[in-house]
Amino acid sequence: MSEPFKTAALMKDLMAKYYNRGEECRREGIPVVWVTAVFPVEIIYAMDLYPYYPENFGAVASARKVADKLSEVAERQGYYSDLCGYARCGLGDAYTSEHPVGKILPPDLLLCCNTQCGSLPKWFEAAGRFYKAPYFLWDSPFFEDEVSELSQNYLLKQLYELIEFLEVNTKHRFDFDRLREVVALSSEATGLWNDCLEMAALKPAPFGFFDACFHMAPIVTMRGTKEAVAYYRQLKVELEERLEKKIYSIPNERHKVYFDHIPVWPRLRWLADIFAAHDTLVVASQYTHAWAMNFDPARPLESLAELYPRQFVNWGFDYRIKLKMDFMKHYNCDGFVLFSNRSCKPSSLGLYDKSKMITEKTGLPGVIFEADMSDVRYFAEGQVKTLLETFFERMG
Repeated sequence: MSEPFKTAALMKDLMAKYYNRGEECRREGIPVVWVTAVFPVEIIYAMDLYPYYPENFGAVASARKVADKLSEVAERQGYYSDLCGYARCGLGDAYTSEHPVGKILPPDLLLCCNTQCGSLPKWFEAAGRFYKAPYFLWDSPFFEDEVSELSQNYLLKQLYELIEFLEVNTKHRFDFDRLREVVALSSEATGLWNDCLEMAALKPAPFGFFDACFHMAPIVTMRGTKEAVAYYRQLKVELEERLEKKIYSIPNERHKVYFDHIPVWPRLRWLADIFAAHDTLVVASQYTHAWAMNFDPARPLESLAELYPRQFVNWGFDYRIKLKMDFMKHYNCDGFVLFSNRSCKPSSLGLYDKSKMITEKTGLPGVIFEADMSDVRYFAEGQVKTLLETFFERMG
């Protein structure tokens, strides 16, 4: 990461207002709805409810290096240490009287989609019992290499059931005209986010994966709002200004690499510094591209049902390899880094086979390191550094 962005202060202010609004909604009696990171939040915004992301709470706890403490609380309650780090943070905070990153906001309703993984539905189910709140699961079939008409109809029908569930439990009426407005704002924000991510394809580039990890919070939490659109308009303008002024993410960029996929939040700066020291830009990840969607406001509900379930972890093995190689080709990568994340089993499944196959097909060198996205107890700094140093030598 290069010199600080001017928009960084704006983002911090924006997120502070977002979290303050959650507390206001709790006092005003406006329902607080827990949602997963890749869920059609546009429906929640269209009903003037407040969406809250407990995964973001886990990411913040991880970045502030307290995930291990919250995890230990969850583990003392009988939750296993191999569970998702975000889930352990959320469950640990529910049971503790000490809240090192502020108390997680209790839900009135919980909405979950299982395209990301199988841990999230069980976490939300457990949280629903703990908080005594109604829970809705948007279930998706697994896609091998295409989406059938039957699967698409199944997904769309459930969104109508979701709307009925929300109307019954919140006493709010659903308005399709309002949904069209929200989806239009969401599509504009995700389009701008994609434009920013595309800047990494330039060489040298003003933006990369580690920058995106910092600037992604509004696209995750505030899709469908005017505030998110305004933020990413400003970020895009700043990136264009940085290009003109020759302010690059890696000033002496020599190599581009692909990273898969969630960052190691408590060691984000450490990892960024290692790549920068070797004049290497981490350009992209399927993780940050998960919110670079293109919705159709004229078909709002159908568009949501088509795009949200198509996350890469919900596809077959060969298709997922192809997605990674497509990123490497598009960004003209010189190598790839695969993160075997003990917290995220679906994204880590078969990485050693994938690494071998990608190298055979592309000729690119790759490296796999093992750690946890949240918990510093499972990060061996010396081992990771040795693996990366060897990788840089091979790439060089």
